[in-house]
Amino acid sequence: MELLKANYINTSTAIVVNSNTTTAEYIMNPDTSYQYVSSGFNNDLTTATLRINFSETLTVSRLGLVGMNLKDFVLYYNGVTANTFALTTTGATTVSNFTSNSETSMFMQCAAQACTSVSIDMKKTITANAEKALGYFVVSQEHIDFTQIPSSKGYTPVIDTSQVLHNLSDGNSRIQVIADRWKAEISLSYVSVAFRNTLKTTYQNHEGLVFVAFGTMTAWDNVIFPCVWVAPFDFYKFSDNAPSAGFDGKIRLLETTP
Repeated sequence: MELLKANYINTSTAIVVNSNTTTAEYIMNPDTSYQYVSSGFNNDLTTATLRINFSETLTVSRLGLVGMNLKDFVLYYNGVTANTFALTTTGATTVSNFTSNSETSMFMQCAAQACTSVSIDMKKTITANAEKALGYFVVSQEHIDFTQIPSSKGYTPVIDTSQVLHNLSDGNSRIQVIADRWKAEISLSYVSVAFRNTLKTTYQNHEGLVFVAFGTMTAWDNVIFPCVWVAPFDFYKFSDNAPSAGFDGKIRLLETTP
């Protein structure tokens, strides 16, 4: 469970593709009903490339891919295909080069790397000879890697629907759905002073974040979304009568615009 810095992919002008530019911006949207899809690359002998250019050198240590159909692909930095990321999460490979992938989503932890760009070469698809597709793409760095995991009762992820309910003249109802949005509440107990201070620093930055729940490279349930940490910060409540026992508090996260 992690809080990351805001996604480095934050403007469509940073995205360069060699096919179907009009759908490239969809990789910034956590709603994977929207996807980048190549055009004219529905052949496993062709490679669709998507590159993210940064305006400054950024440290990358987290990569998230959601809603993809890629069997053979490689992630690399600074425009050199040999510059694959060294992965620190357990998976089928120790570097970000995949030849027989069957996962439609994965979250990668990697050794921190200074990058001016991140690219993905999409070579083959899980169903052979299909257009290459990718939904949500996150490139970032960790803010907080939770060494303390909440209990099952202390973690509540919810997809909340923004909607308008219309009461019709015939007594029936109609719902106009505007959007589905994630929110999560994380309750922690017996938090140390050091961890409380780490949480406080992130809270007081008042910046956009990305929340990732139990990210793995296999069988991941894709809980990842851009978010804001809403008030209050309440990790000054003692967990027990003994102050040295630690503190209780809640982290309240609401999905925000990518």
